[in-house]
Amino acid sequence: MSESKNDKIEQFLKMYSSPNTRKVYKASLHHFFNSVYGEGDLREQSERYFNEVKSRNIQDDIEKFFQSLSNKPPLTIRLRLTALKTFFIENDLEFKEKFWRRIGGRIKGSRALTLDKVPSNEELKQILSHMNIQGKTLFTMLASSGMRIGECLRLNLSDLEDGSPFRIKIRGETTKSGNSRITFISKEAVLLLNEWLKVRQDYLKSACNKITGIHAKYPDKKWKASIKSIEDERVFPFEIQTAYLMWKSVLSKSGYLKKDSSTNRLTVHPHVLRKFFRTRLGAIIPVDVIEAIMGHEAYLSEVYRKYSFEQLGEFYQKGEHALTIFGAGEDVEKINQDIGALWRENKQLKEDNIDLRNQVNEVKNELSEIRKLVDDLDRQRRQGIN
Repeated sequence: MSESKNDKIEQFLKMYSSPNTRKVYKASLHHFFNSVYGEGDLREQSERYFNEVKSRNIQDDIEKFFQSLSNKPPLTIRLRLTALKTFFIENDLEFKEKFWRRIGGRIKGSRALTLDKVPSNEELKQILSHMNIQGKTLFTMLASSGMRIGECLRLNLSDLEDGSPFRIKIRGETTKSGNSRITFISKEAVLLLNEWLKVRQDYLKSACNKITGIHAKYPDKKWKASIKSIEDERVFPFEIQTAYLMWKSVLSKSGYLKKDSSTNRLTVHPHVLRKFFRTRLGAIIPVDVIEAIMGHEAYLSEVYRKYSFEQLGEFYQKGEHALTIFGAGEDVEKINQDIGALWRENKQLKEDNIDLRNQVNEVKNELSEIRKLVDDLDRQRRQGIN
């Protein structure tokens, strides 16, 4: 079915800039229409529903949809009801707020059913120690910045800004709220990032060659993975599915692959790194600063009015030691100091080497002059003999 101005699903999803929001809302609407008609094409079902809307008992349809969500976590139920409610409002199907409150009031519990485990610094070290450099860099950056995994995977190289602390610019088109913001990463994350960037281009070349080869070998198959570009500007040129596979693999290797018995979901999943960030900094720097760094919309404007980026960086540095995974904050600082000392020593050696080469060249020039003088004297002596 071709897209058109009458495609209510497409027009509704276009309202949201976040790909993740569009994905979740689309899944919610698909669930609703499946609960009404059974499995089928989302857009065709939507068109059919609005053709039948005058003859349907919409509240009964919503009730049926709500009952079909009974095995979902409370937050998922609320999110799917919100998506449906917003979709209906945008298409002039409105009900009294009392109706929606009555539905919402029947949701048992206010938190997700999965009991997340926020790992300790030592546990994170054990998990990440099993990762390759790109995975170790990605998840250390997440743990030390409060970024969502989707935001981090959509960072471009131009979004990195060296400094103390190292600053990350998160573009509005990649965030859940659509608001741009900044965050920071720890010194150890910077060390890992620098190591990853040394091999990133080789990784990208290898990935491009591999995918191009698969497409060439099986030209008639439809592949989910598109051919990568060697010009990919993303810091991490791979998809979120790859990141999740990395995470699940190292959980298995490190002995932390555990699932909640009631929901069958991982108890230690990538999103807990945001909780790690929040809980570790919570007792050290102001809560509103933490929430703004994490991108919670209610805090951004006020915090950005109160503090400059430099002041936010100072707050971050006060709590950075609590986010350190692979060693004490002092150890990381010592590593940086040692690296700086080596760099300065190397720079001095280069300067000394230049001076030495200049001195050698001067000696060579003097020797050349002496040879000329000796040659002249020898020539004069031979002429005198003759």
